[in-house]
Amino acid sequence: MRWLATLLVLVLAVPAFAAAAKTGPLAKEGERLYKEGKYREAAESLKKAYEADPNPLYLFNIARAYDQAGDLQLSLDTYRQYISLTDTDPQLVKRANLAMDRLRALVAKGEADKQLQDAESKRLRDEAEASKRRAEEEAEKARELERQEQARRAAAKSGASVRMVAGIAIGVLALGGLGTGIGFGLTANGAKAAFRDEGASLADKKAAEAKTRQAALIADISYAAALALGITFAIVFPWSSLSGSGKGDVRVAFGPTGASLGGTF
Repeated sequence: MRWLATLLVLVLAVPAFAAAAKTGPLAKEGERLYKEGKYREAAESLKKAYEADPNPLYLFNIARAYDQAGDLQLSLDTYRQYISLTDTDPQLVKRANLAMDRLRALVAKGEADKQLQDAESKRLRDEAEASKRRAEEEAEKARELERQEQARRAAAKSGASVRMVAGIAIGVLALGGLGTGIGFGLTANGAKAAFRDEGASLADKKAAEAKTRQAALIADISYAAALALGITFAIVFPWSSLSGSGKGDVRVAFGPTGASLGGTF
């Protein structure tokens, strides 16, 4: 009984590390590691000692080592295992209970902090995902606007091409009408000269007069058609596509003396 009392005195005198009942090589190694601050290594050495010799004091020291290493849940579980045994030291049980109260508070605080961190991380992820979605939506809107603008430009270019072809055709017709008017105008002038010829017979004069009237009528119609076609050409032809400014403007004005063209290019 005397050696048990001596051992109890040693346990109470060194609270930082309770001495094991049997100091085998593994227990001594665990004590050395503990004193060097290598708490996890000390716990592993003491666990091997406990497997070889299931002394409750080893469990107590394992719990202390885990506590110092910051492995709070492991320390708490080991303390629980220790106090569940029957052959334990009442003083060490008391110390174990005090340590467990402290560890439970620390573990609860750690879990609360982790929940807060998880909630904050989730909030940040949600905000990041929302920002990403908004950015993608804005990018899609920008792409849609770009597609619409490209379609508008393509339609405008196609329309300008159609108007150019139509304008050129109308211009050609206008030139043709002008040429026809000039040709029949010259014919009318020639027939008029033949009509005025004093040496011409009455029949020739009548024929010349009829030819003059007919040619003059065709020339007038051709000139009118050429004028109408010319006005249409000026309106239809995409002048802005020639300058590239997109600001071409053609105006037709009607007044007492007839129609007139004006514009800016």
